Amino acid sequence: MRNISPMPQASTVDFSCPCYGGRVVEGDERVAKILSFPVSSDGERVRLHQTLAGWVNSPLAWGIIGFLVGRAAIFGEIWPFGLAYVAAVRRLRPNQVYFPLLGAALGLTSILGFWLALPYYGTLAVVAFAPGEGKKWGMLYLACSVLSIKLFLHYLLHPVPMVFIVAITECVFAVFVYRMFYPALERYVTKQLGWAELYAFLIALALIISVSWNLGGFSLRLFLITMLVVLGARMGGLGITCVLGPALALLALLLGEPVEMVLYIVIASLLTGFFHKYSWGYYVGPFLALVFSVSGPADGETLSWLFMILTATWAARRLPQERLNLLARIVPGTEPFQQQNRGYDEHLKKVFDQKIDGYLTVFEELENNLLDNDNPLFHEQMHSMAELLKTMKASFAPQVAFTKELEEVILRHFSQVDFSHITVLPVLDGFEIYGACRESCSGKGFCREIARFASGTIDSQRYGVTSCNCRENQACGFRISPYPTYKVEIGKAKVASGEVSGDNQVTFEVASSKVAIVLSDGMGVGLRAHTESNVTLRLLERMIKAGYDLATSVSLINRLLMLRNEDDMFVTIDLVVVDLFSGQLEFVKIGAAPSFIKRGREVEIVYNHTLPVGVLSQVDIESDRRMLKEGEVLVMTTDGILDAQRNVTRKDEWMCWNLRRLQESDDMSVMAETILTESIELAGGRIDDDMMVVVARLVRADAEELPSYRRVQSGAL
Repeated sequence: MRNISPMPQASTVDFSCPCYGGRVVEGDERVAKILSFPVSSDGERVRLHQTLAGWVNSPLAWGIIGFLVGRAAIFGEIWPFGLAYVAAVRRLRPNQVYFPLLGAALGLTSILGFWLALPYYGTLAVVAFAPGEGKKWGMLYLACSVLSIKLFLHYLLHPVPMVFIVAITECVFAVFVYRMFYPALERYVTKQLGWAELYAFLIALALIISVSWNLGGFSLRLFLITMLVVLGARMGGLGITCVLGPALALLALLLGEPVEMVLYIVIASLLTGFFHKYSWGYYVGPFLALVFSVSGPADGETLSWLFMILTATWAARRLPQERLNLLARIVPGTEPFQQQNRGYDEHLKKVFDQKIDGYLTVFEELENNLLDNDNPLFHEQMHSMAELLKTMKASFAPQVAFTKELEEVILRHFSQVDFSHITVLPVLDGFEIYGACRESCSGKGFCREIARFASGTIDSQRYGVTSCNCRENQACGFRISPYPTYKVEIGKAKVASGEVSGDNQVTFEVASSKVAIVLSDGMGVGLRAHTESNVTLRLLERMIKAGYDLATSVSLINRLLMLRNEDDMFVTIDLVVVDLFSGQLEFVKIGAAPSFIKRGREVEIVYNHTLPVGVLSQVDIESDRRMLKEGEVLVMTTDGILDAQRNVTRKDEWMCWNLRRLQESDDMSVMAETILTESIELAGGRIDDDMMVVVARLVRADAEELPSYRRVQSGAL
């Protein structure tokens, strides 16, 4: 057999992604609904969490809250809390409104009696059973029912003008309370980040507004308010307490508490927030507030207050900090909230930079190929550039969305980790998770734990750490991406009929679990054919990586070839995208030779039905999907391989026969070289056209492999 020029003829490409094992989380809920609270390895704690979660979700618990808020009055004259609570529950949980409705009605009756509570019964019936969904409908029904049904019935019982003033005031307060209850209950119902903490806050608020007991100087209302002030200081310092304190003070004033208590709440919130960086500040702040707000010498009641606020401070200090950090991430003004937003800004900039870089490579390639073009058709083809700009405009923003639900699930599950931010971005084959800890993890590998947690919870995919930056005494940063089930091994072999081959091939990653294999055959042989096929592959790869769809990419390449060439010049495109999760193959053949899938002794053919690129002004693209199982072999060739058997009419059938008897090898490059060698032998050693063979197969991915792909060159044919 004749000697063939030593070109880079055969290679094996091994695409894979890292992974650190997977753990399947029980239950069939999707990502946004899994693990509504952190699960401990301690069985007793797990059972306790499950018991508490079952109780707080029970209709009885919602009914008790309804009873408490139903008893709460403003100025001792109006009762808007129960109405607002039932209205919010009805819009969020319409099938479970009955217990809250009953609880609110019983609470009103326990305070007012049956006849005086009758106007409120009518309002409750409207807000509980009126049709419509959404926040606005609930607010509309609440306002209208208070100003109509409740006003009418109240006037029948007490026909005095003051009833109208009370109705208007009650309507304003009811709408205000509804706007406060609705987002808190919505976060609870949808199990968003911090829902458990907000639920506890709701219970505390219900007790504050409904229970005014004062036994021996002990006030449950003051105890709970002090706890909330201290918790607010722990969560966000002065920025939170300067808002929370006056709000609680105003609430206490509306509930009829003495001026001394209102003054104490305001001063305590400011001082506690100011001294929040010191452990002693949480005790000194409330103590000084009590000194400044109580006039005269200390008496027994003052000492009772002192004991009570110190006890409340001690209790608030016992709450784990990680629970407050979860809540702080959803409260504007706190450091965790600002860090999370900075994380969004940082990764949003990275995404936009990647998009822009991808588009720039496309335009640079176009500039290089059209620089010397004097064809008058060039100006008529400029509308293709407008199509590119439209695609660029459409690709920004809508595709860059942060998956907050998954972020919240991760933050809730790893509440003990001091994250500075967690950012989740949707990609073509799943999600990419970016994150950082405020301090070094000291080799604990929290990023690998997060990868294990994500594996099996997101459409049964596996995830692995693709990069991490764990250094001593520094913040830890990491990136987690999908880790596919398979990797693809690729071998190729080619030979040129002249000095340079017009057949070119490229393999690149479309996403973490999608690999594109592309062959292009330039018309004829020699440098001209090589240049055209090389330009086609280079531009196609850059456009696909930049985010353009295949139809736009091929259309632009087709226009480019028609502009570059005054004579007829065309190239073929043979593209297959391999899904490394499922093994699905998506073929797009434009003027290309058939491909073959070898399944043991059986061979399946994938045909082409489209003319090459550069022949017509419009290119039709048809895709064909097939499955490739582990161990099966995909064979892609250029027409030089099939044309080697000149005396056979059905060259595809001859290739099937040849592949059936082909001895399989663990080395894909060896199989590619064998097919190429046999084709040359059948042609009598003559090489009238460039020849190329690409052979690929799927193998199970190794969970411990770190590089995203590995390329091993083999010797020349």
